[in-house]
Amino acid sequence: MATKHPTRRNILKIGGGITLVAAGGLLWRAEDRGVFTHGEGPAYSAWGMWNAPEYKGTPFALVAAAVLASNPHNTQPWYFRVTDTSVSVEADRARHLGSMDPYLREMHIGLGCAIENMMLAAPVNGFAATPELQTGSLAEDASRSGRSLAAIIHLAKTDPASEPSPLHDAIARRHTDRGPYDHDRNLPDGFTGGLASLANGMPDVHLRFIADGDARERIDSAIVNATTAIVADDDMLHDSNVWFRNGPDDIEKHKSGITLDTAGMPPGILAAAKMLPPLSAETSHRAWLNATQDVHVPSAAAMGVIAVADRHDIKSSLEAGRLWQRIHLTAALAGVAMQPLNQPVEMADRDKQLGRAPDWEKRISAFSDEGFEPTFCFRMGMPTRQAPASPRRPVDEVSETA
Repeated sequence: MATKHPTRRNILKIGGGITLVAAGGLLWRAEDRGVFTHGEGPAYSAWGMWNAPEYKGTPFALVAAAVLASNPHNTQPWYFRVTDTSVSVEADRARHLGSMDPYLREMHIGLGCAIENMMLAAPVNGFAATPELQTGSLAEDASRSGRSLAAIIHLAKTDPASEPSPLHDAIARRHTDRGPYDHDRNLPDGFTGGLASLANGMPDVHLRFIADGDARERIDSAIVNATTAIVADDDMLHDSNVWFRNGPDDIEKHKSGITLDTAGMPPGILAAAKMLPPLSAETSHRAWLNATQDVHVPSAAAMGVIAVADRHDIKSSLEAGRLWQRIHLTAALAGVAMQPLNQPVEMADRDKQLGRAPDWEKRISAFSDEGFEPTFCFRMGMPTRQAPASPRRPVDEVSETA
C-alpha cells in the first residue's frame, strides 16, 4: 500500500489547531493568574466599604477606616472590640514578621496608622474620640501569640462634623507606590515644610527629610546595604517571604500580604511574572534588592526619617505610626508617591535580637538628632503610574461586638 503523505494544507491545518489550543491554554492561564485583572473580588471589597451607609454613624465606621491603614508587609496585625462608647485596638501578635520585626515595633507602628484613620473617621460619624494609648516596653514583651491591648478609643456622641478633614477623604486614595518615581519632577512647593508641621505638638517624635548632599548618600547606601544583609539572612528571608501572595487564589484565601501587582514591576514584566510558576524566596528577594538599588533609592526625590526617644516604647511606636499615616495621607492629596524603606532600622533590631555588636544602631543614629532613635524610614517622589490597592480583610473578619 502506498504511503499517504500529509499535504501542505493539512500541515497548516494541524499547525493552526495546535497554535489555537496553545493560545487557548495561555489565555486560560493568563486569566486564572489574574493577568488581566487587579483589585477585584472579596479581597478588595474593604476599599469600597470603608464609607458605606451601613457603617455610617456607628463605631464600626471607625473600624472600616482603620483596616485601610498603612502597615508592615500588609500583615494587618489588628483586631477590634467594639462597644457603643469605645473601640479597643488589639495587636494580633500571631500576624508578626518574625526576625524582620523581632520586637513587634513595626507591628505597633502599623497599629498607630490604624488609630490615626479611626481618629479621622470619628468626627464625620458623630463621635468625639479620645485615644488612650498603652505604655510599656516592646523589648520586654515581644511574644508572638495571642492578642494584646494597644489602645482604647473612647467615644462620645456629638453632631457629625459638617466638613470632614481633607485627610479623611484621602483614606481610600492612599496606596504604597513601589514603582519608579519621576526624578525629573520636583516635589510640590512647600510640600516637605507642610509635612514637618504634622509633627507639631509631638515633642517625643522627630521628623527629618534628607534630599541631597553627604547625608543623602549615607542614607541611600544604608538602605541598599541593609537590604543586601536581609537577603543574606536565611531567617529574615523566610519570615519576609511568608507574607508574599502567589496568584488570585492565594490573595483571596488570605486577603493580606504583598502581591505581584503591588510590587512595583513594569506592566510587561508583571504580566510575565504572573504567568510563571511561583518564584523562590531567594529569587523574589534578589529582585527586591535589585529594585531597591536600581529603582527605589535613585528615583526618590527625598528620604524621610521618623525618630523617637525610644523606638521600643509602645506609646512612641503608636505615635510614630499616627504621624506616618498623616504623612502618607497628605502625600495622597498632593499627588506625591511614598514607600517605606525601613531596612536599616530592621537590621538594627536584628543585631539587638542576636546580641551582635550594634553596628547598624551606630549607622542609623546619623539620621536623627541626639536623643532620638530612628524607627521609620521612607522615600517620596512624583509617581510615574497609579499605585494599586492591596488586599484587605473586611470589618467582619477583624472585629466583634464586645
